[in-house]
Amino acid sequence: MRVSRPISSSSDAALCVRALGGRRSRQRGAFVPKLAGYALLAFVLWLMISTLVAPLLSAQATRAVLQAPVGLVTSPISGVVTQMAVHSRDAVVPGSLVATVRNPTVSQEILTTLTTQRLALQSQLSQLGNQFKADSQEMRAVGQQAQVHRQASLAQTWDSWEIAQRQRDVAHSVVAEQENKVRTSEALLKEGAISEQVMNAAEAQLSTARANAAVAEQAFAGQAQTVASAGQGAFVGTGGSNLFQTLTSRREALRNSIDRARQDGTAIVQQLKQISQLEEDERHRVEKLAAYQVTATQPGLVHTVLMPEGAYVTAGASLVRVTDCSRLGVVAVFPARLAKRLSIGSVLDVKIGENTAAMPARVEQLLPVASDALQSTYSVPFPYAEQGSIYAVARIEDGQSQQSAARQQSICVPGKVVSASLRT
Repeated sequence: MRVSRPISSSSDAALCVRALGGRRSRQRGAFVPKLAGYALLAFVLWLMISTLVAPLLSAQATRAVLQAPVGLVTSPISGVVTQMAVHSRDAVVPGSLVATVRNPTVSQEILTTLTTQRLALQSQLSQLGNQFKADSQEMRAVGQQAQVHRQASLAQTWDSWEIAQRQRDVAHSVVAEQENKVRTSEALLKEGAISEQVMNAAEAQLSTARANAAVAEQAFAGQAQTVASAGQGAFVGTGGSNLFQTLTSRREALRNSIDRARQDGTAIVQQLKQISQLEEDERHRVEKLAAYQVTATQPGLVHTVLMPEGAYVTAGASLVRVTDCSRLGVVAVFPARLAKRLSIGSVLDVKIGENTAAMPARVEQLLPVASDALQSTYSVPFPYAEQGSIYAVARIEDGQSQQSAARQQSICVPGKVVSASLRT
């Protein structure tokens, strides 16, 4: 049995103080390992929950990037890029100048052929014009000569008609005179003043006068018919008939030649118009190909400039890749456990940044793998996907898809890593 005794000296008091201090130090030393153990246990629990439990409950994609269809602006000709009018991130619209490709060695064979044909047609047209002018002048001269001969023939015919008329009148007057002599002779013969021979002579002269009158009447009728024919344009004169017929034939030949020249000239003029139009189109094509201006065919942003200024390109070579920002979307990789929950038309919530509002995107394609041919139609390659994962190709379709061009440019960043989750 221990009997306590009072501390009576200063050394005993010091010993007591040291004993109490050692006990407190041992208590503090035991608390720190306990706290560290609790912290380690909490970390292990959090790690297990975040790596095992949380993924099983989350509907978020493991990887997601912004994506947009891409188009290629190609050169239709071979040549040197003398001007590249756009740079990366420049906005283009259909018809915007992208580049100028110059090819000074473009073939001009067709243009040369068309020019030769045009010059040949112009030469033929000039010859026809000269022939038409010469034939027209000659036909006028021949017509004037024929007119002179016809007028002379008409005047001669009228003169002959007047002579025939006077001869007929004279013949009729002679008949009348002889008839009067016969009547007188008959009266004298009854009275016995003349003999029978005188009476017979008077009657013979009357018969002769009547025959001459008939001939004169027939000649007059023939001249009247000749006058009527002359009035209708016939050449009826004597001594110049052959010359008039020659002039008439020549005039008809010249008229036919003029008609043919007119028809040929009309056809050549029409053909010349067509050749000239073809030549103009071909010259425009040659000039265009010699310095061809390549323009954009779709709106969007220039993603990559593939050919710098000074580069030689062949026909069909790609010059620029253009991203279609109006069809901005997202490609998300989802684990296999979410495959049953995904379908065409499912909605994803896409966030570009931590402090940005989520944008809805509707799933258009579900792919177990993405072929190179498919990826070539997009601006950037698809993100890596583990075996069993599934690609969800979705298009952003909220109200911001109808945003301004400035807003489109701000979010049109293909390849940008974003977060995407399946909307429940």
